[in-house]
Amino acid sequence: RVETNDGSVRVTSGDAKQVEFRVEYQGYELGKNLRVDSRQDGDKVELTARVTAHWGLSFGHNSRHLHIEVRMPRAGDLQVETGDGSVQTESIDGTVNVHTGDGSVKANSLNGTIDLHTNDGSITVENLKGDMRLRTGDGSIEARDLDGKVEADSGDGHIRIAGRFDALNVKTGDGSVDARVLPGSKMASSWTIRTGDGSVDLVLPSDFQTNIDASTGDGRISLGIPVTVEGTFSNSQIHGKMNGGGQPLTIHTGDGSIRLSKS
Repeated sequence: RVETNDGSVRVTSGDAKQVEFRVEYQGYELGKNLRVDSRQDGDKVELTARVTAHWGLSFGHNSRHLHIEVRMPRAGDLQVETGDGSVQTESIDGTVNVHTGDGSVKANSLNGTIDLHTNDGSITVENLKGDMRLRTGDGSIEARDLDGKVEADSGDGHIRIAGRFDALNVKTGDGSVDARVLPGSKMASSWTIRTGDGSVDLVLPSDFQTNIDASTGDGRISLGIPVTVEGTFSNSQIHGKMNGGGQPLTIHTGDGSIRLSKS
């Protein structure tokens, strides 16, 4: 577990069994306005770096810097909390929980139960496998080479996502959604793609089976896939089956076009 109220964090894995860490800082005095504590309880290791007395450093604000580097065994669980700073994680198999109050999150080559959250910043991930939750209050989400169940949520920002999915739920309050569903994806339950304001571009495998329910408040729907339409058909609303139908796929935008195509 790594915790800091003000600083960036990078976590990688190595072949060694132990956890190693390095704290780099500039513009702080250790023991005075920067406190670093570490402790171990069995297999659990905790590192805390806490900045205090911000008010006394107003003149040197631009030169302040705190960065934590951690190297851990590949198989292990990770929890990172930072109040203000970016977080980068790579090559970990286990449960990974990351939260930053203000900063970007990057992840590569993770396998397991993954929860990445920033209140204000972008999320960029690649080569993730397992149960994934990607959330940002304000920022874009860029995710590719995913494999498994995915929930992606942005309060304000575009979402680009590609992978082999067992579950897919995508939501942004304001921004476009670009989703590419790769062959081998299967719907165990219903999927949703929603944006309050923005276009939706969805690519599905040609043999994909689903019941499509697509609607837009202000925009057009263009179909580049074979859909057997049920009920009324309009430029702004479509209900239909793809390849005989399957689990429901709901696509909605409050203001924007929807384009469905096949890979």
